[in-house]
Amino acid sequence: MPGEPVRPDGAAELARIAQVAGGQPYVAWRDADGVLRIHALTPRAPATVGRVDGTVSFPAHRKVSREHAEITLRTYGDPPAVCVYLLDTASKHGTEHRSVRLRQGVAVETGSWMLAPRMPARPAQLDAGEHDVRLAGERFLLVGGVPLDEGRTSDRDELPQPTARQREVLVELCRPFFAAPGELVATPSNAQIAARLQPPIGPERVSDLLSDLYRLYDLRGTKEQNRLQLVALAQRHLLDAGDYG
Repeated sequence: MPGEPVRPDGAAELARIAQVAGGQPYVAWRDADGVLRIHALTPRAPATVGRVDGTVSFPAHRKVSREHAEITLRTYGDPPAVCVYLLDTASKHGTEHRSVRLRQGVAVETGSWMLAPRMPARPAQLDAGEHDVRLAGERFLLVGGVPLDEGRTSDRDELPQPTARQREVLVELCRPFFAAPGELVATPSNAQIAARLQPPIGPERVSDLLSDLYRLYDLRGTKEQNRLQLVALAQRHLLDAGDYG
């Protein structure tokens, strides 16, 4: 049911989750027809959640914001770890999460609901196991397959991480610099960045997202200085060649 936590219904849905997720962390939800949808998380395939836009959309629910939340997966090499994060992307009615222990798709233990951090705060790192996510108090997701992070630490990151949409803009801003390392190249215009994004957005939205990134990283120069400083910061700390594979 739409107003209830997402639970796999029987062996067939459990098998579908196993097939789609392939042992990786995943996000599951039910669409307007009650069909179970599954998205396998990878570093380059986060789950963005919103009323209209995103990997997961709930167009019939007005309390769900257009860009409501996101679930991201990141990998670290030292110590080896796969980490899953939840962030409320400044929704109007909030995002909550709780741990849940499932046995054959049935909840045998649940934790207490907690508010997810809101952008620009650091996202919440989810513990090993399964988690219910509740949007605006009325729509539910299930985040499953989260592995144990034995090296978990609150100071693993030296810098706050961009949201999934901010990261997409950042990748396109830096693309010429990764394509021609060491050469003198210009940053692309907002219109050029907008044209490469899927789903497409307007240049004005690109400008807003870049302004958010300048604030996030405390860049206070001119527009062009901020763009070049953001590229340099991203090359050192946020992106690598794998983002352009």
